[in-house]
Amino acid sequence: MVNQEEFGKIKVESEKLLLLQDILGWDKARQMANDNKTKTFNSLLHFLNPPLAEDIDLIYEEKRYEAFWHVVGTSTFEYMKRNKYKVPVGVEVENLEILGKDFQVDKENKTFLIESVEHCKENYREEVMMDANTDQKGDFVKYLRFPHQKLLSTEELTKDGTPVVNLETRANTLVRQVLQNLVKPIKADEILHEDITVHDLNLYFYPVYTFEYHWKTKDKKATVAFDGVTGEVNLKANKIGETLKKTFTNNDLFEFSKEIAQNLVPGGGLAVMMGKKVLEMTAKKK
Repeated sequence: MVNQEEFGKIKVESEKLLLLQDILGWDKARQMANDNKTKTFNSLLHFLNPPLAEDIDLIYEEKRYEAFWHVVGTSTFEYMKRNKYKVPVGVEVENLEILGKDFQVDKENKTFLIESVEHCKENYREEVMMDANTDQKGDFVKYLRFPHQKLLSTEELTKDGTPVVNLETRANTLVRQVLQNLVKPIKADEILHEDITVHDLNLYFYPVYTFEYHWKTKDKKATVAFDGVTGEVNLKANKIGETLKKTFTNNDLFEFSKEIAQNLVPGGGLAVMMGKKVLEMTAKKK
């Protein structure tokens, strides 16, 4: 477990809120929803009696932002340590001289000891990509190749009323998780240099368009979602009601950022980005 003292020594080079570019927009998303509405009810039970497009009504539509964390850290340790090596020699050797120094040979195992001062360097890298809502690792690498823009505040996301799905995973939790894999026990006589750096502490937001349908003749409902960045279709989307129950408001986002400001020791830059009310909260606290 990384203690508070160790945690405070790390450097954070990049703390960013990033919005991935929306390639869909409402018009294209609605067209895709119309094109896929019969597919949402496809199953073995409906194979012989597939739904007709005119029997399906669109009863709800929603755009929301989901998010994932991308944390990358490295550590470097340079140090010196003393060591002894047993060097085997031929059975006929009784003693020897190396660089002007005499060495006695152990008669039983026919080896001699040589002492060294070793200059060592160890490098480690740790990368974590985590769903900010479910606290689970996911296939988020694909998003890194898409265009994105930096956000100065989460208010840019929510000013038009678009909800943000509940952010369960905290930044300081992920940083500590990364640190636990970067801070290694070093057996050294002298530490020459150590560097522990979080190069990226980024929270990515991406748009998701969700639609709910009603198959009138069967009185059944189904939900489909479209990824606004990749265009991927999810025919097993979360139910609308369950999602909305976990939606964050602006106030929730500010509380979330205040938690970062209080617990994330390095910089606090990300906390400031999370909205101007964070600064107001900090001022009141003082």
